[in-house]
Amino acid sequence: MNNNRKTEESLTSLNEELQATVQRLASSNRELRDFAHTVAHDLKAPLRGIRNLVDWMLEDCKNKLDKQSKVQLGLIAQQAERMSALIDGVLSYSEVGRVSVKVEKVDLYEVVKKVIAEIAPPENIVITVESQLPVVECEETRIIQVFQNLLNNAVKYMDKPQGQVRIGCVEENGFWKFSVSDNGPGIEEKYFEKIFKIFQTLSPRDEVEATGIGLSVVKKIIEMYGGRIWVESELNKGSTFLFTFPKSHNLVKNDTQLLTSSP
Repeated sequence: MNNNRKTEESLTSLNEELQATVQRLASSNRELRDFAHTVAHDLKAPLRGIRNLVDWMLEDCKNKLDKQSKVQLGLIAQQAERMSALIDGVLSYSEVGRVSVKVEKVDLYEVVKKVIAEIAPPENIVITVESQLPVVECEETRIIQVFQNLLNNAVKYMDKPQGQVRIGCVEENGFWKFSVSDNGPGIEEKYFEKIFKIFQTLSPRDEVEATGIGLSVVKKIIEMYGGRIWVESELNKGSTFLFTFPKSHNLVKNDTQLLTSSP
């Protein structure tokens, strides 16, 4: 009896310590998210001031500035825009799981159609939905972010004269498994994990405007809902980004017409 009591007391003490540790970690995570959000938000104001000042100088002093000075001011404006995009990315990352948004039934067919229209891919790139897309329960703004980042990357990095981006979905072990495939440049296997880390980008920022935050935001959103994301790719042949999403109900859009961005 005494041994059982001691074991129960030890387990109770261990459980209390574990709960206290979890609470401390949760509190630290909240503080870090709040700090990132506050710092990023406060940095926007001086950046706007820099951009406004550059615009004023280019407009009001254009007759007094030589060509080199205009180019240099243009570079300042460009870097201010890049920093602004980086801050927006940090804000998006810090808000995932921090800002509560209404959970609702979201028709992913309509979401993807809207995202394709907003991206407006060039004529040489066709985006096609090759299977029916389900209705899922989530925050609509979050799932929009997921498809925006994946489709925008496929279009942005396309290096083929005729680009093809395909979206698919299948049921698998109680989850929906989505795929976004392209015939772009592909990714080396050694970078498969790196690309999902914040601030990581494979292309020089001078060649492609990228913050290195988009895929980390996507990963954070997918994992927040209990899914996972990974990439399969082959150099010069293209990439397929796959992610799973909990299948909370069986609603599927009954539309056999395949969605395509081509005329």
